[in-house]
Amino acid sequence: MPRVILVSLAVLTASSALAHRPIFPTEPPTSPDTAAVILRPQVSQVIYHEIAEGSEQVWLTFAGEEGQEIFLQIGIPVIERLEGYRPIMAIVGPGLPDTEVPFALPPACGILAFGTEEIAEPRFFAEKFTGTDSWILREETVALPQSGTYYLVAWVPGNAPGKLWLSIGQEEVFGISDLGRMRGWTRKVRHFHEVEGTWPKLQRLAVGGLAAVVAGLVYLLTRWLDH
Repeated sequence: MPRVILVSLAVLTASSALAHRPIFPTEPPTSPDTAAVILRPQVSQVIYHEIAEGSEQVWLTFAGEEGQEIFLQIGIPVIERLEGYRPIMAIVGPGLPDTEVPFALPPACGILAFGTEEIAEPRFFAEKFTGTDSWILREETVALPQSGTYYLVAWVPGNAPGKLWLSIGQEEVFGISDLGRMRGWTRKVRHFHEVEGTWPKLQRLAVGGLAAVVAGLVYLLTRWLDH
């Protein structure tokens, strides 16, 4: 039985390392005032967004320290009509350049933008845990020039309708408590990527592994109490 527990834990660890932690805010994060709050910017997290009228940008916000390195990445789902879709991502905050953009920035903030229009062959990424595919367009690491409130924002030139995802952080952090959310998360992610079905094989293995862990712990506790 201990061997079963170890194997199950290995399955859980391997599966969790395959995915960004998804962000599904209750309020559309389409402006600095409604930006989704990131408490741990070092943790790998992703937000999915559809560009449309009234939702021309997607915003995240976090508290940063001077010299702190922030990893940001942008991509699009592998959908034929989006093959040439090229959004822009940017970091916004104190001490950054004063650059003109087609929307208002928060007070005392500059912006450092990273375009993707020159990307001819995006990097293909197969997300095995959700069973979805993406094209990664660009990733950057930025050292914050000052301490303060920062934002990540993504938009598309001309507000062309389409879909993108924006991620922050590189540390993969999932816990056993997250497994109860996995099915709902996966349904939303697959819907965004326009993929049919709800629960990939790897997730079934992970949840099965959790069941085996719980059963194993109960068995060991019972044996210990019996003695």
